[in-house]
Amino acid sequence: MCLEPDEYMKMFNITKSLSTEKLHNLDRYWKENVENTVQEQLHSIVEVVLRERGEKTLEMKRQEQIKELNKSLKVSNPFGRFVSGVKCFFIKSSKAA
Repeated sequence: MCLEPDEYMKMFNITKSLSTEKLHNLDRYWKENVENTVQEQLHSIVEVVLRERGEKTLEMKRQEQIKELNKSLKVSNPFGRFVSGVKCFFIKSSKAA
């Protein structure tokens, strides 16, 4: 079961009229409580409106967090520490010059 195109547009327009704070609350709510395809569509509408406003959705924040964790994991192994040390050396020497 999915939203009909006219229902989708109606919900999209209603969602656009909500405040950014309410949209973030809805994003959080739908992230935790999606049970069917209609609710998935409603959540996607909220995410689209947030992106249009230049806001970060929970999924975007999650992806950024994963990216940062992957960076720290790369540095945490011996080879990563060596590469990091070499980078720091070159940065320090270029600042000194």
